[in-house]
Amino acid sequence: MRRIYYRYPQRVDLSFAMGMTFPETLQYVSDLSGQESTKTTGKELIRVKVKVEIATNRAEFGDITPDILRPGVITEAADLRISVLALALRGSGKVPLANDIFYVRLTDRGNCTDIDIARQDSGEGLDAMDMKSILLGKPN
Repeated sequence: MRRIYYRYPQRVDLSFAMGMTFPETLQYVSDLSGQESTKTTGKELIRVKVKVEIATNRAEFGDITPDILRPGVITEAADLRISVLALALRGSGKVPLANDIFYVRLTDRGNCTDIDIARQDSGEGLDAMDMKSILLGKPN
């Protein structure tokens, strides 16, 4: 069964192929959910949180559960919404800097998976290349 979001953007910012099968790629990307990292930019300490959700009924997104990841439950394609929240850690508390949202479509191509990335809006912050780096596990 495909998990497709019917309002997926018509224009994608970046397309590339990942050298893993569709189930492996879906598991790999879902493992990014809840991941946190910290980095220093200038004098500020920044915490980055990643949240991954999957299309549930063509119009909404929901959390990825172990039942969804069982082999054969999702076939052909899946749409994901990935939120990247950046918080500045200051003496006065956590200050939100950005909440970038990306739509990511995974498409089964046999021994590899096509990945299309579209940003929800065109404001400042992360771009599709930054999202590709996050998906590939490379530091920004």
